[in-house]
Amino acid sequence: MVIQVTHTSVLQLTPPNIQQAQTPDMDLNSGRILGPWILILILSFATKRSSSSRYHGDLLSFPPPLPILPIPSAPQVRWQRGEMAMFLHFGMNTFTDSEWGTGQADPWLFNPTESLDARQWASVAKEAGFSHIILTAKHHDGFCLWPSAYTNYSVSNSPWKNGTGDIVQDVAEAAREVGIGLGLYLSPWDRHESSYGQTLVYNEHYLAQLRELLTK
Repeated sequence: MVIQVTHTSVLQLTPPNIQQAQTPDMDLNSGRILGPWILILILSFATKRSSSSRYHGDLLSFPPPLPILPIPSAPQVRWQRGEMAMFLHFGMNTFTDSEWGTGQADPWLFNPTESLDARQWASVAKEAGFSHIILTAKHHDGFCLWPSAYTNYSVSNSPWKNGTGDIVQDVAEAAREVGIGLGLYLSPWDRHESSYGQTLVYNEHYLAQLRELLTK
């Protein structure tokens, strides 16, 4: 088979038993020209293959790019990987059938039945695929689900368990027992607390209740 280059620089492969068409530009029937052209093609192809392989090999050996600051902390990463959390909005509003309480409802209205089972809440959440439960420890009405030392508007002044109950503690223990994360919601707005609106005074009140929840 003979390789022939035309004036358009297209390589034509022609069987030797077919009449060769002569072109005005170049005739490669002579072995003196055919050899260098084949050598150039082979070298060019080999060079491209070699550089391509080296390029892809270098990409595989490059280290990953540096992270862009700020980067999340370990607890933040765990939170993101948790994906789903169940919000437990339970409190005085449960018994007054309202979304936002006024903060004036009688604490005596808060009276769950003896069958209240925080472990059931935690178990159902875990079985449903939730990684955390978040309890409304205090909503905007200011009623506290734990016996706070900084207000009389809490479970300690309700008839539930004769004022000795603690929903926050019950839910925390249940979450720990079934192996699910726990979060607490503490509303910054408090419609019952008389110091609300006095920024510095109320901030101290709020921080004191927050400290109670984090240390008890």
